[in-house]
Amino acid sequence: MRKLIILCIVLLLVTSCKKHADNQLRILIRNGTDSLLTVKLYPKIDNMKIGRYIYSDIHIVYRDTTFVPFARLGSELYVTQDISIEPHLLAAKIFDSINISLSSGKILMRFSPQRVVNYSKNLFTDKSAWVYEKNQYELIKMWRDNYIESDDYIFIITSGN
Repeated sequence: MRKLIILCIVLLLVTSCKKHADNQLRILIRNGTDSLLTVKLYPKIDNMKIGRYIYSDIHIVYRDTTFVPFARLGSELYVTQDISIEPHLLAAKIFDSINISLSSGKILMRFSPQRVVNYSKNLFTDKSAWVYEKNQYELIKMWRDNYIESDDYIFIITSGN
């Protein structure tokens, strides 16, 4: 009986320490210019609450609709468990439009599903506007390592467009 209890405890420890991977898809925006830019998002009404928008269908987390995008890594626009959706379709599902402006407030670019102003590609209609990266992240929770495999699609704002 004692051996059986020890075996059960060992099995419990081994199975609780195994690695688990979750999949997600992220759309991000990255500043590829030398200028300080500001992004203003106009999410669909269903995704808004108290002046902020739900940026994930995995966790209920609200974010500001105005931010300065990171130049090196990019800033998340939305995170989903649906890894089969195309990035431009996800953007069109979540947002009505997106404006990019200088830090002074002057609007440089406007994107919407119907049109784009001052840029060669529309992030709402053109899949080739997105750069794909496969990333893996490790989240450590109590006695378990939780790995996230992320299909990241990044829209890079460049000055040459």
